[in-house]
Amino acid sequence: MLDIIKMVVKWKKQLLLLVLLAMVASAIVTMPAIMPPYYQSKIIFYLSNPASTDRAALFNNLEGGGVSMFGGKEDVNRFLSILNSAPVSKSIIDKFDLGKHYNIEADNQQLFDYYTQKEFAGNFKAIRNELGAIEVSVLDTDNRLAAAMVKEIVHLSDSIYRSLIMENKSTVLTLIDKQIAEKRASLQGGGSDAQEEELLKLLSIRDQYAVSSSAAFKTLYVVEEPFPAVKKTKPVRWLAVVSSALAALLAGVFFALLIELYRHAEQYKDK
Repeated sequence: MLDIIKMVVKWKKQLLLLVLLAMVASAIVTMPAIMPPYYQSKIIFYLSNPASTDRAALFNNLEGGGVSMFGGKEDVNRFLSILNSAPVSKSIIDKFDLGKHYNIEADNQQLFDYYTQKEFAGNFKAIRNELGAIEVSVLDTDNRLAAAMVKEIVHLSDSIYRSLIMENKSTVLTLIDKQIAEKRASLQGGGSDAQEEELLKLLSIRDQYAVSSSAAFKTLYVVEEPFPAVKKTKPVRWLAVVSSALAALLAGVFFALLIELYRHAEQYKDK
């Protein structure tokens, strides 16, 4: 260890010059004109529990433990699958013309689409945080565009998620409407009290399903809205300068040590 310290002292001028050059180079490289700053826009939201708007939950008069307001882990995972799906990313890429925005150059359309998708995937992130909320973020050189993309991603994913939830309810409503029409047709020529009661029961069930299928129900609860960031996320210039300085110092010490070992080896060889 003492020998290494002596070697560093011996090479201090060269090491200092190397460190200074590395710091200047990293400071120049991270200038906005060379390395554009990236801004991050983020939204945080909780998913609602689909079961909370089911007919059984809304019109159950029996005593029970109730239904949780927020979705569970499986609901979150389903929504994350939609957020990270190809249809969502393709829709965002097409809507905001990201291939042109990213300045993608390729020999053919397939490569153009591939590199655009790859660039978007590197700037996009959707995760479940430690509190069970979903975080969706986008990095971009345009802070307003980043915020707009986050909003559109969540809006589109929410539409797909809502349609999946409502699909079965719509099918049930169609079937109930068919049964109601058949009951009414059979009662036109007169019917029993039991048949009238069955029709009233079907109408009641139909109304309940109509309420549970309402678009007024929320599927997500936003905690933090996306907004155009004022402060850049990357590159962190001071960190790049410090990292470059440390890397240059370590590399300089390593090569200086190799040179010293080589010189000593030559001396012993001559003896």
